[in-house]
Formats: sequence, structure tokens, C-alpha cells
Amino acid sequence: MAEVADGAGSSAPYLEGQHDHTVDDKGRVSIPAEFRNALGLEEGDEVIVTRHLQERCLRLFWPDAWTDYRNQAAAAPKPVATAIKRVVGGTARRVRVDRLGRIQIPLVLRRYAELEGKCFVMGQGRSIEIWATDVWDATHGPERYADLDLSEFEL
Repeated sequence: MAEVADGAGSSAPYLEGQHDHTVDDKGRVSIPAEFRNALGLEEGDEVIVTRHLQERCLRLFWPDAWTDYRNQAAAAPKPVATAIKRVVGGTARRVRVDRLGRIQIPLVLRRYAELEGKCFVMGQGRSIEIWATDVWDATHGPERYADLDLSEFEL
């Protein structure tokens, strides 16, 4: 797992990769062992799950990353800060990791992200996204990126 220097000069986990999972009947989903190990998450530890500001998925933050995100939001221009407070902060829920490395996602958030059955958990640097596989497939085809000039990023 990669690490990046934060503004204070210390290293912070930088999560990458996609892990296929399922949401069980009780609304639980596993945090991949790779991510739990990188973050030092253990049974009983708290994480924050919330709506994504612009996508139909959920974001998961560990406490340090959540604090950084909130500080960044507070420094944003007022309309942006207000949107983040309402959409992200207003829907944020603190949940605990169980002994099997799962979290229980509140029903209101599962409904928003259309999470039931197949899903995946994706590292996004200082946060994790949780996507319903069907929602991702319907919204992230090649046409989504057709208008972006990605030529300088090709190997």
C-alpha cells in the first residue's frame, strides 16, 4: 500500500485498487483486508460513511482523513462549503468495524447508492468508494470520458 506525505510531513495511507464484494441481507459490506491493514483498522474501530458529493456511490473515511476532508471543505468558497456540509456532512454516519472486518451501512445510504447484492470497494487515495456494480456499469462506460483529453496519460 502506497503512502503519501501529508501537509504536516508525516506519511498517510494512500489506498488504491478495486475489490469485489457483496452487501449482505443486513446491509453489511467488508472493508478489504489490504485496506484494513494499511489503516490499522480493528474490531470496534470507527469509520465514517457518507454520500459522495457528485456520484451515486458512498465514500468511507477513517477519522484522520475525515478531519482533513472537513477542514478542506471549511476552507472552500461558501457555496461549495455549504453543498459539502449538506450533502456529505449531513448524511455522514459513524459506523464500527466488526470482528470480520465489515461495516453495516445505514439503510438510507444503501438506498441512495442502490447497494444490494454485488458491489465493489475502491481505494481512492484518502478515502474509499463503495459502488453498486450495476450503477458503476451503467455510468462509467468509455463514453463518460470521451470529452477528456487523456492523451498525456497514456503509456
